[in-house]
Amino acid sequence: MPGRAGTRRTEGGLVALAALVASAVAAAAEPVDVTAAVRGRPDLLAALERGCAQVCQGNRREARLERVTVLPLGGGRWRVEGLASLRNRHVQSVPAGLGGLLGGSLTLFDHTVRVRGRGTLDRRSCELVVEAVDFDRDPLGLARVLAGEVGRRHAVPRCDELLPAEPASPGGRPRSRP
Repeated sequence: MPGRAGTRRTEGGLVALAALVASAVAAAAEPVDVTAAVRGRPDLLAALERGCAQVCQGNRREARLERVTVLPLGGGRWRVEGLASLRNRHVQSVPAGLGGLLGGSLTLFDHTVRVRGRGTLDRRSCELVVEAVDFDRDPLGLARVLAGEVGRRHAVPRCDELLPAEPASPGGRPRSRP
């Protein structure tokens, strides 16, 4: 039966084509790491430092950006996820005689809180809406201090510099909003 054999080949070709399209769509839906672009923007790093100055404790506190990823949602909207470390450290000088012959220092506390944030960034307005903030190792209770961030809107100047080109939908038209 030649008709059936041809049909099987066509079905096999359609399955392969569907798998190819599915893998292309899945690849387009992967988050894109934009950490280097964010680190290249002193204004954004300064905002992280200012945030740490408000909530971190100690005389040697510091904020460090770990990772930022973006995922296109369609319609010019992007899911943004970031991870930062907020180090809370206090070092006290010890006078000579108490801390040894030459003096020295004593670390009173040193712990790092990891903060994960998630939000949606609108490419046209460069406005980021914070949707969630999660904390790991938070003995200081920073989660209570930063709970008010959820729902807040932040301007991200020149956000276009940070975002890759938005992928087109498989049909060639812009993706619709989910």
